[in-house]
Amino acid sequence: MNPAELAAIFARIPLLRDFAVTDFTLTPLTGYTNHSIRIYNKEFDWVLRIPKSETGAWIDRDAEAHNQTLAGELGIAPQPAWRDTGGLSLTPTLAASRALTPADFSDPGRRERILTSLRRLHRSGLEFRGRVDLDQLLTRYFGLLASARQDRYRSRLRQAQATLRRLSGRDLPYVASHNDLVLENLLLGDDRLWLIDWEFSAMASPYWDLATLCNAARLSSVQAAEFLHSYCADAPGMEESTLCDYRCLLQLLSDCWMNAFVPETTQS
Repeated sequence: MNPAELAAIFARIPLLRDFAVTDFTLTPLTGYTNHSIRIYNKEFDWVLRIPKSETGAWIDRDAEAHNQTLAGELGIAPQPAWRDTGGLSLTPTLAASRALTPADFSDPGRRERILTSLRRLHRSGLEFRGRVDLDQLLTRYFGLLASARQDRYRSRLRQAQATLRRLSGRDLPYVASHNDLVLENLLLGDDRLWLIDWEFSAMASPYWDLATLCNAARLSSVQAAEFLHSYCADAPGMEESTLCDYRCLLQLLSDCWMNAFVPETTQS
């Protein structure tokens, strides 16, 4: 994004309107659905999130804002200093935090902080806007693939659809969920774990967030079972087999998303 484009965006945001782009040090951050930039100087430190134009058809920004506000009231989601209805936002940087790594899941104290935040969200009783339909999402993302890639994934899609039919009703009840708990979206601070990027949040099976975390941390089946049992402390048990099924389903969903939206030249 060039300086003129950034200047035009600054002009739209009341907190930035009186600044020039050159008043800040700019550090681009990673992301697929947004251009995110850390902008900071001696006085201010923010993350400027600029949604990519093509995401409007995929992300309900009103639902995102509503759900993130509710999660903020639980103390697990940072709140923007400013945002508009299209997803453009300015949020204080969590400068003292860092993204989780797979090694954090082997540390008892850090693992418990992960589980505490997840339980707080899932057991909150909050009613998020939106309700995920995994079968519909898989079909939709598969339909976006080029024909050659569809041929590559067709058998996995059929297997996934059979799994969903077998799981029908076994993954209920749905709870308020983040739905995109890749490690970059979990920031470990001094006193808490922050969950960021609530674009895909909705009501979903608790297995969704659990499976995403297990995949992101590359947990073995034994480690995933231990993680699930710890999550269920003082609550009804959940099925290891269903967690395993969700891990496969969400890996396919992630693969379809990445292959549909990430240019082939950027993939290994």
